[in-house]
Amino acid sequence: MFSSLKNESGFISKALNNKLVRFFMSAGIATLADVIIYFFVINFLFEHQRVYFGVYSASAHTLSLCVSYSCGVAVNFAITKYAVFNESTLAGKKQFSRFALIAFIGFFANYGLLRLFVEVFDFYPTPSRITSALSLGIAAYYIHKFFTFKIEST
Repeated sequence: MFSSLKNESGFISKALNNKLVRFFMSAGIATLADVIIYFFVINFLFEHQRVYFGVYSASAHTLSLCVSYSCGVAVNFAITKYAVFNESTLAGKKQFSRFALIAFIGFFANYGLLRLFVEVFDFYPTPSRITSALSLGIAAYYIHKFFTFKIEST
């Protein structure tokens, strides 16, 4: 009985030592925060209604994405910086500016996928948000590893 527990804890320890596993755990936590915020904002703040700003308007799913994505980026940066790529030699401000740049590009990729799923394929907004976020995860790992949190040689 105890030997199986020891093997399980060894597996968990090995998994947590793997940077890719930690990256996806941090991204998962940030995505969970993003999706929960998205759900509450679209359902309770905007109530699935278009939002008007004078002569301009935006869909509830677009504005909800802006709010939730911004919160998710902040959560993701903090966890990724301290739990995944903590050996990076770049200054924190430089890391954040690079992270924000990648997040900005990622926002438009997410936005394009979200619009495709919701407006073209007529899928529900929250599952569409989850799908768009998951589909961009692998690319994000390598971009952050080799650009955002790279280790500069001395």
